[in-house]
Amino acid sequence: MKNFERIEQVVEWRLCTGCGACVLACPENNIRLADVPDRGIRPHVDTNRCKHCGECLKVCPGIEITHAPCTQAVIDELSLSWGPVLEMWEGYAADPEIRFEAGSGGAVTALALYCLDHEGFAGVLHTGAEPEAPLQNVPVFSKSKAELLARTGARYSPAAPCERFDLIEKSAEPCVFVGKPCDVVALRKSQAVRPQLIDKTGLAIAIFCAATPTTNGTNALLQAMDAPRDQVEELRYRGRGWPGLTTAKLRGKPAEARQLTYEQSWGNILSPHRQFRCRLCPDSTGEFADIACGDPWYRERKEDDPGRSLVLARTQKGREVLHRAMEAGYLKLEKAAPETLPASQKSLLRKRQNLYGRLLALRILRIPIPQYKGFSLAKNWMALSITDKLRSLAGTLKRALKRRWTKPLKPTRPPANAEKNPPT
Repeated sequence: MKNFERIEQVVEWRLCTGCGACVLACPENNIRLADVPDRGIRPHVDTNRCKHCGECLKVCPGIEITHAPCTQAVIDELSLSWGPVLEMWEGYAADPEIRFEAGSGGAVTALALYCLDHEGFAGVLHTGAEPEAPLQNVPVFSKSKAELLARTGARYSPAAPCERFDLIEKSAEPCVFVGKPCDVVALRKSQAVRPQLIDKTGLAIAIFCAATPTTNGTNALLQAMDAPRDQVEELRYRGRGWPGLTTAKLRGKPAEARQLTYEQSWGNILSPHRQFRCRLCPDSTGEFADIACGDPWYRERKEDDPGRSLVLARTQKGREVLHRAMEAGYLKLEKAAPETLPASQKSLLRKRQNLYGRLLALRILRIPIPQYKGFSLAKNWMALSITDKLRSLAGTLKRALKRRWTKPLKPTRPPANAEKNPPT
């Protein structure tokens, strides 16, 4: 691991996740975010004002993640490859509207709504589309069912919810945070240096994540649907059924919505545009969250399937809130067997098993890599066959040389109108 001294170095070596946590961490308010179409949301620093204090690096999930020893009883069959899981459930939101609108079974939205209705929480910090720019993601703070419903559905494009941790800190009551696994890691690292975030974060929910495509991925998606960017009124990557269609609605043309299947949009178009750092992520299922939710892909999908969710209780707090939400009638869940998780997320398991070999190949080429502790990456790699081990090494070496990962990226200049804190 390179000894990074500036957040720009993290960006230049492609290790930025685009979470936005560094914005609030900077004591000089000297970091602003901008979306670089072929890279993702990236921080930009005024080098003339930077005092090199290193506070931004303390909260960065891109360069280091450490698992503390687990002190709770977990499901042993899952701990090696999936982190701490106290309980695992499968089911859906009891509210049929929430279940239909969401990307899978609506469990995340139902949990968030329960916390607003019964736990005395002030709001939910998560990601939504900018109303005036529907292709742009912004941090939003939802306080009602109507706001949560208006912002359902996965967003397979750059998002930086962590830049608005200040909304949680300033809240009079605890809040829910919903984000990708790397966003939750950024939350935990931020809590270590900003204690006020600990008490004000009542619950952290993570959504399973294979990777975040860049904005160029969305551009390619719109091109495939023949949907001009400046004419798009709404873009839903999935939802309204499971997994639902990717749908672009054009302004003034409600009958001309353009659509692709999930397999066409994610499998054929978006996934090739994944950020580099996503390829090196050891945590795709929210191991640092209180509750994590994802798709039970082991199920055969049927036409007009309303969807189901896998729900993992990862902390005692998460388990207690989950049980109260079920008792209050917000979730309809059944206990799931341990083998359900690997059967549902085969690609994420393969990614975890191959990661040690990928990191080893990058280390051989002296390319800076993140530092991970407590993920048992070597043990996961040993589960692969010799052929697969060689493939993970050789494939990474080939790609690294072909795509010139051995050299840092050239710095980019932020757009003149880039804002430090976009409006919510």
